[in-house]
Amino acid sequence: MKKPVYIIDALNYIFRAYHSLPDNITAPSGMLTNAVLGYLRTLLRIIKERRPEYIAAAFEGDMSFRNTIFAAYKANRKQPPENLEAQFEYCRRITEAIGVTCFEADDYEADDIIGTITTRMSALGHSVVIVSGDKDMSQLVCANVLVYDMAREHWLDEAAVREKFGVAPRQIPDLLALHGDSIDNIPGVTGVGEKTARQILSVCNSVEDLANLELAARLRFRGRDEILRRIRENIEAVRMSRKLATICCEAPIDVSAQTLRYRRADRRTLDPLCEELGFAQVLPDIPLAQPTLFS
Repeated sequence: MKKPVYIIDALNYIFRAYHSLPDNITAPSGMLTNAVLGYLRTLLRIIKERRPEYIAAAFEGDMSFRNTIFAAYKANRKQPPENLEAQFEYCRRITEAIGVTCFEADDYEADDIIGTITTRMSALGHSVVIVSGDKDMSQLVCANVLVYDMAREHWLDEAAVREKFGVAPRQIPDLLALHGDSIDNIPGVTGVGEKTARQILSVCNSVEDLANLELAARLRFRGRDEILRRIRENIEAVRMSRKLATICCEAPIDVSAQTLRYRRADRRTLDPLCEELGFAQVLPDIPLAQPTLFS
């Protein structure tokens, strides 16, 4: 197995930093920088503890192709506060400045960027560590892909995913399609809770197996026939929800060992950016690239 690849779910840690750090952390200009600073410290901790040869950060824009499938997808979410939104571009800039490549693509979410990098680097023989506290990442877990929730110091392998969700990683989109996901506003089937969904998927590999009457007869829970009827009658809506919950692993990004190689920081970019942000105290913690003969 080749050297592991570390993929940072950037927005997950940017939001965490914004909500956990005080609002008196500002740049000389007066701009709030608590999210940038907290996120930067997350990156530096990964670099210090894991010494990665390959690392990337996944970002996203405002739109997702999922909104063309279901207009109300994530419609329940509020827009980020203005003083957080203003920090997003600085998070991208500081990521690149310390030598970590940012990846994003129009109409694709960070989950899809992570899924695409994971799939392609796995195919090249690398193990992958997804650094995220987002439950949606669990569907990507397999023998050579782990999820690391750094804030909780918690690792998820296949056994841990099954223990936490009651299903195999590959079944998580089906689980969410059955009982819904209020966080992303993905509709489920009326009357199907998480426990019932788990019971169904303990017998069936996916919702498509419910067409097999012999297999469905093995299910044992109260109201089984009515719930199965409801699922079958709404199977197209269930399929739509499963598509919404499934991470796309075909985002149009350039993934290779070269594009993911950790470069370390270039002082010519880093120093003026840290001066603008008021991050002089962090500079000593940032590993620097060795100057070349022609720098």
